[in-house]
Amino acid sequence: MLRRTLAEYARGEIDARLELAIALRRRAEGGLALDAGGRAFGMAVFGPRRRVLVIPTATIERVAAGLETHGRIARGYLGLGLHPVAVDGGDGSGAMVMSVDPKGPGALAGVHQGDIIITWNGEPIRHLRSVLRALGADSVGRQITLGLRRAGESQQVTLTIGERPLT
Repeated sequence: MLRRTLAEYARGEIDARLELAIALRRRAEGGLALDAGGRAFGMAVFGPRRRVLVIPTATIERVAAGLETHGRIARGYLGLGLHPVAVDGGDGSGAMVMSVDPKGPGALAGVHQGDIIITWNGEPIRHLRSVLRALGADSVGRQITLGLRRAGESQQVTLTIGERPLT
């Protein structure tokens, strides 16, 4: 079964979602998935509820060099705890800042707890998922402009996306 790109928030983006209707033994996880012609098209792994998923070859090729060089894939970091909220006017949604890492990029840019982020580089925040998706490996070091509402007043801050610290 082939679906569109699958956003895996904790680890990045998977190029396609492939789910196989097969049983897989635990020791076979991480093995090659082969098509009917014997060509490898990915790696078989267990997904949610022990469903068998395939990480496509394109995803493996894209991340392998970074894993080999750095041992991990960097993810973008704002240093902000966000919660989706409805916003009057505009597009009707945003992300309220619930917590701020005092040493994180958000604090350095002047974002405060209670601020509501309403735009990301001029685009309205429609879903919190879109913010999470924008924090991929290629986002680290990129400057963005956040449109905020603070105490009913609109303002903009420029933030440089950091690298998510190891936990």
